Amino acid sequence: MLMNRRSFLAGAGGVTVAALLAGCQRASDASLRLAMVANSVPAQLLKAFQQWPERGGDIAVTPQNSLVELYSLLQRWQAQPKGAAPRGATPVANWVSLADYWLAPAIRQGLVQPIEVSTLTRWSDLAAVWPQLVRRDTQGIPSSEGSIWAMPYRWSHLVLLYDPSRLPRSSAPLTTWADLRRPELARRVVLPDHPRLVLGLAQKALGASANGEDPATVEGLDAFLTDLQSQVRAYDSDHYLETLIIGDATAVVAWSDDALPLLNQYHNLAVAVPPEGTLLSAQLWVQPKAIAPSPAALNWLDFCLESDFAAQLAIFSQAASTQLWGAEPSQLPEPLQTPPAIALAPNVANQSEFLLPLTAAAEGRYSQLWQSLRSPSA
Repeated sequence: MLMNRRSFLAGAGGVTVAALLAGCQRASDASLRLAMVANSVPAQLLKAFQQWPERGGDIAVTPQNSLVELYSLLQRWQAQPKGAAPRGATPVANWVSLADYWLAPAIRQGLVQPIEVSTLTRWSDLAAVWPQLVRRDTQGIPSSEGSIWAMPYRWSHLVLLYDPSRLPRSSAPLTTWADLRRPELARRVVLPDHPRLVLGLAQKALGASANGEDPATVEGLDAFLTDLQSQVRAYDSDHYLETLIIGDATAVVAWSDDALPLLNQYHNLAVAVPPEGTLLSAQLWVQPKAIAPSPAALNWLDFCLESDFAAQLAIFSQAASTQLWGAEPSQLPEPLQTPPAIALAPNVANQSEFLLPLTAAAEGRYSQLWQSLRSPSA
């Protein structure tokens, strides 16, 4: 099952700038072609690459509304005969932005190819978590003997986002995943409409891994999920922030890069990163199987590993680059530490997890548990 990851939030002005930048360069003439969710890289950074001394180049951007559309592009490119693209077809991009959860199926379906990172000047500077995430075997399973199939460039984490004014005056702040079971939140919680995220945060709440092969072996999980289900107003991965803003919900489970712009606009909201650990998501650059590597494409990866890229990504997208993994909250760029409670402290990061591929048997167990949870009798 593929994750329906919410598109990154961006102002209408940012979309217009990106569209103008994409439109000023024909894809057939550009030295670098990118396909990505609109504004996953801000237009200011695209322009900065074009001006990068001796190593930049012209960029053509194919913006998409969702990761589903990007994945469909990869499938279409893989299916078309080499050198025989249909008239009007979208030119194959050098890099496609994909979430880490989608990497395994992309590898299994032969949509992407390994990346040669030995020429990247800053690859070795990355924290070990990043090569470990993208080093996979040919089935997409993490393997120390596998190839590097992608380069991560930004990441986010799940947080508790809530409106304290809608809690009773005597209520303490929400801080842990277990707090979602409080009586005052009955039918006032919105959770992601995705089994691995919901079951994963429940397992994190109980001190277990979100990637366990058999969730039934986690002590107390059934009772936790039963209590959690009684709290849920809706499962929603697309409009969950709106339910909080208009007051239909008191608490939502949100991605940090979705929550930050909202917290800056609505100062009545509060946020917490549960100290028992959270779930992580990374945006990756993957190379379509249908295209040959090029010097300009490798230059783009080097550019995304620069410290200036990290600073500008924080300023213009309020997003964390891979270079910032493991940093103390006080060391983060200012846009990523306001409010301070949203930052992922190193000790919490060490308890947090990316959702990794499961065996077919384990997928079946998670699916069965999810269906049981969502059934009318649950």
